[in-house]
Order: sequence, then structure tokens, then C-alpha cells
Amino acid sequence: MTAPLTQTTRLFLLALLTMSIVACGFHLRGQVDIPAKLKVLTLTSNSGSEAFDRSLRIALTRAGVKIINEADATKETYNLKVNPIASADTELARNASNDISQIQRRLTSNYFIRQADGKSVYGPRTISATKTLTNQDAEESAKLSYNQDQTESMNEELANQLTYDLGYAPL
Repeated sequence: MTAPLTQTTRLFLLALLTMSIVACGFHLRGQVDIPAKLKVLTLTSNSGSEAFDRSLRIALTRAGVKIINEADATKETYNLKVNPIASADTELARNASNDISQIQRRLTSNYFIRQADGKSVYGPRTISATKTLTNQDAEESAKLSYNQDQTESMNEELANQLTYDLGYAPL
């Protein structure tokens, strides 16, 4: 015989489920609205990565930001300046023949929102992406191809993180 769930039991189970989801760190990330003052920007990227620059332009365009040339900018147009991307690898594992089999790659950069005169109005802000790269003891060409693919994925993650962070700029 099964006993019907009472209203109190249902509320308790719902609260327990909600607390479990929150406790594990899960949260939904929707599209964040970019402030109106940042809808038109000039872009100065010293990232050193064409893949990141391309991903950033795509992410900004999807968020409704128009990137213009500095020649077309007015005094009210802000500049998004991205500093060089730094990469750091940490050895995680070695195989039986003492070759590195797993590394953790971390890409980090800083960015600023600047006025036309160069004065920073938001930043420096740090963006970073970390990924574990396996298959490091594979044939060299396979390893290079895999690492390049994973690094491009990390560049997309950095670009999306920067765009998401712009939604919280107090401008």
C-alpha cells in the first residue's frame, strides 16, 4: 500500500532538491544584457591569438555589440583593450615509461574598458580558462592537433567569459 504524499512532504522534497542543486554549485547562465554604453565599442586586442580575437568578435556580435574602427569613434565611444594571453601548463600525470601523459593548461588575460583619452573606467578584469589535456604521450602530430583543438575551445571560453562579464560593467 502506498501512502499519498501530503502537501508538507512535497514542499519538503522540493526544498531538499533545490538545496541539493544549489549546494553542488550549479547555476543557470542566461544571456546577460550588455549596458547601452557598451553597445558600440572599438577593440584593441593584443591577445596574440587570432582564434581568440575571432571568437571575441563573434561573441560580442551575438551579444549585440557593434565593433567600429577607431577612426569612426566619438569621444563617448569606449575602447575594449585586451592584454596578451598567458599560457601555463602544469604536469598532472606520467605513464609507465615516464613520459608526460596529462597536463593542465591555463589561459589567462586581462582586459579594460577605456575612454577615448585612455583612462580606464572598468578594469583591469581577469579572465581565465583551464582544461585538462590528456593524450600527451600520443604520436607528436596527433598530440599537436589535439592540443590545438583544445586551445581553440579554451579561446572561445575566454571570449564568452569576457562578454558575459561585460554585462556586469557598472556603466
